Amino acid sequence: MNTEHLAPVGIVTEIEPSELSMIKDREVSLDALNYLGKRMDGMDKRDRKQFLAALSCAGFEADRGLKDIINLTYNLARFTLIEDADNVVRVGRTHMLNIRGGLSESEYNNSKWPHYATQNAAEEGMKLLESGSGIDTEYGKIYVNKDVPFEQVYNGTTFPAYWCEADSVAGVIIGYGDLTEFVELLCEDISIRKALCRLGADIINDCSIEIDDIQDIDECMEKIREVEKTKDLFGLNTLLKNGGIHITAEPPESIFSKEVTRRLSENSFTVSKADDSVKVLTNDGFEVKISENGMLCIPSGCPFESYSQIEKIASETSEYCSAYEKATLLNVDSNAGKYRCLAEFNNTVLAAKYQNEYGFEFVTWEKGYYGKSVFYGNYYGDYTAAKENFAVRSGLINEDRIVKNDLKNEPTEPESFQDRC
Repeated sequence: MNTEHLAPVGIVTEIEPSELSMIKDREVSLDALNYLGKRMDGMDKRDRKQFLAALSCAGFEADRGLKDIINLTYNLARFTLIEDADNVVRVGRTHMLNIRGGLSESEYNNSKWPHYATQNAAEEGMKLLESGSGIDTEYGKIYVNKDVPFEQVYNGTTFPAYWCEADSVAGVIIGYGDLTEFVELLCEDISIRKALCRLGADIINDCSIEIDDIQDIDECMEKIREVEKTKDLFGLNTLLKNGGIHITAEPPESIFSKEVTRRLSENSFTVSKADDSVKVLTNDGFEVKISENGMLCIPSGCPFESYSQIEKIASETSEYCSAYEKATLLNVDSNAGKYRCLAEFNNTVLAAKYQNEYGFEFVTWEKGYYGKSVFYGNYYGDYTAAKENFAVRSGLINEDRIVKNDLKNEPTEPESFQDRC
C-alpha cells in the first residue's frame, strides 16, 4: 500500500441530487465520494435541505471540488435557510439555532423569560430579513453568515468520524501524530490499510487505537476493548467476520432510547420498550409512545398536563442525542478524554461524553491559544444548564441581561458528573 495507489480515481458521469452536478465529468477519489455519501446519510431532513440550498447558491465561496463539498457538511452554520418568512419570531429562532447549534429552553419555549426571549428572537429575525442578503433557492431563502468562518475539518486526506450504519459493530479511531482516521467494523482489511496509509503510518503498532460507539455485546466487550492495548485491529476484524463473537440479529438499542428511558425513570415514570419505541405510562393511566426521532404518539383523550413533562424530556433528549451522534471527537491534546464537540464559539467549547451507566456529562471549556488544549471546565448533568453556561461564557448572551424569575430560589451549581459517579 502506498500513497500513489491509495484510492481508485473515477470520472463522475451521473450523480444525484442535481446540486452535486458541479463534480460531474471530473476525476474524484471514490473513497472521498463514498465518504460524502456517509456524511449525507447522517443528515436529518432540515440539515439536508440546508446543505443542498447552500450548494446551489453563490454564497458557497469555494471552487466546489469534492473536498470543499465534504467540508460544507461540517459548516452548515455558515448558511441559514428560511423556508417561511411570515413569522419573524420563528425566523429569528431558526437563525439563532443555526449559528449557535442550540437554544436554551427559555429561548425556545418562551417559558422562563417570555418577553425577553420573544423580543430577542424577533429582533434577530427582523435583522436577518432586512439585511437583503437572502439568496432565493428552491428550498427557500438562504443567508450567508459571513461572521461564521468556513472551517477545513476534512484536510483532503484523512477522514474524520461519520455516522455509522445500524449493523456496524464498532467505530475505531486510529491516531498517528496529529492526525486521526475513523474505521467502521466490520470492514474489509484494505479499509484499515488505507487508513494507515492516509495517516502516513507504516504499521498499526505505531498508532493509537480508540474503540468508539460499540454495540452492547456483553460477552465480547472485554475482547473488543483489549484491542486498544494490543492494537490487533486486523485480528479483531477477522474474528468478527468469522463469527467468533456472537452478535444478535436485533438492531442495537439507540443512545436516545437508553437516555430517554433513564431520564423518565428518574422522574418516576413507568417505562417499557416496544419494538422501535419507548412506552411511558402517565399518572392517570394513559400510555404514550415515543419514537426514535423524539415524536410522541398520544392516545385519544389524554389531557395535556399528563404528557407535557414527557414531551419536554423527549424533545430535549432528542436534541442533544442527535447533536452528539453527529459530532466529532474534540481534537485537543489535553484532558478532553472522549468528549465530542457539540458547539464552539469565541474559543469556548460545549462538549459531551456518554456512558451507558450514567448517561451524559456536558462540559464547557475555554480553548488554549493554539486551540490544542482546554481548561477551566464547568461540568453538568443537565443539558439546558450547560447550554446556558456556554452561551454566557462564549459571549453569545450577556449575563447581565438574564433576569431570574425568583431571586430567592436561584438554581444551585449543577451536580457534576464526577460527583454522581
